[in-house]
Amino acid sequence: MTFWLRRIHRADYLAAKRNDFLLFTRVALLITAAFLCTTIAWDHAIDPVHARDTIRLRLIESLMAVVWLVASWNNIHARLAKVAAVCVPLLVSLTFIMVLARLDSGSQYGIGGFLYFFIFLPFLLVGHSIRFAVAVMTGVCVFPLMLAPFGLAALPWDIYNAYVWMGFVPVVGIQLLCEYLYWRVFVYRGRVERLAVTDALTGLANRRRFFIESERILESHRRSQRRASLLFIDIDHFKQVNDTYGHIVGDAALCHVVDAIEPHVRKSDLIARYGGEEFVVLLPETSHRAALVAAERMRCAVADKPFEGLPEAPHTLALTVSIGVASYRPGARQTPDIDVLIQNADEALYEAKQAGRDRVHGIPDAAERSSAAADAGARTRPRLNAP
Repeated sequence: MTFWLRRIHRADYLAAKRNDFLLFTRVALLITAAFLCTTIAWDHAIDPVHARDTIRLRLIESLMAVVWLVASWNNIHARLAKVAAVCVPLLVSLTFIMVLARLDSGSQYGIGGFLYFFIFLPFLLVGHSIRFAVAVMTGVCVFPLMLAPFGLAALPWDIYNAYVWMGFVPVVGIQLLCEYLYWRVFVYRGRVERLAVTDALTGLANRRRFFIESERILESHRRSQRRASLLFIDIDHFKQVNDTYGHIVGDAALCHVVDAIEPHVRKSDLIARYGGEEFVVLLPETSHRAALVAAERMRCAVADKPFEGLPEAPHTLALTVSIGVASYRPGARQTPDIDVLIQNADEALYEAKQAGRDRVHGIPDAAERSSAAADAGARTRPRLNAP
């Protein structure tokens, strides 16, 4: 239970609640504001003579709900929104006590109106943490009791406590149940989202995620005029491994290469499985020379780490990779997008394979190369398109 309570107060979980329940909270507050206006008819049913004296108070209550709505319109977790979530229910409680005092027999016939807090508040607070929601609910229940010593609330306290506390416990229990159900949805959604952007075999980002993230990274580099480089990695003679030893050994070989490369990938780099035996690594804020050095470290790491294989392949397999490197610098004639970088890195990879494999080949400026190739109408290989 303690572990679960810690999990549902993590920043990522609360951010998901904030986004998921923003529209819901807006609509719920609008409904609440409208309902508070209609309680004028409820007052008239209790005391038709003095009901007109409560109209102003009821409109104030409705206005306070609107204030809460405005304060939380863009972010229900904003500081002002949280202040409104605490203060508005207390002020509505105070005005409701004032309404009951103005109606004949109001404290007898109208005290059941406190139960409306249990109808509306759980919905209005559903986007907040369960700790905050329970705290606000508790404050609303205790508030009239705190006013009593100052003569600001004259209610039949035995009836009040019977109404309120008998409702408080099951309502909090239902809130906890709803919180648990949302947490299950949150966990399941997280798993689905990870599966959608992760390569199941290697655990790396998949091609879809790579294109999404790389465009975001390159856009920030374009605005700040920073260098970037890209590595296109291909396992040499991988088809021969599959054909000779089978796909189980082939899958193990892919994971072996990833294990050799990953220690040389920085946290800021974006590595992904591009397809088959091909991998791409985007190196933010990296010059062409630094990218060549990084590529050479990866190539040596794979070559120096023998692949022991599986029972189907008892002897050691010598795996190697060829790597194409493409870079761009600020101020190039053509600002590259990720397609241009991939195309030029792939062309560099092709040249590395033509030169004998197990080597690194680079294109210093992907944008200049792409522009010149387009002007000449020449291409060494077909362009690779994003999915």
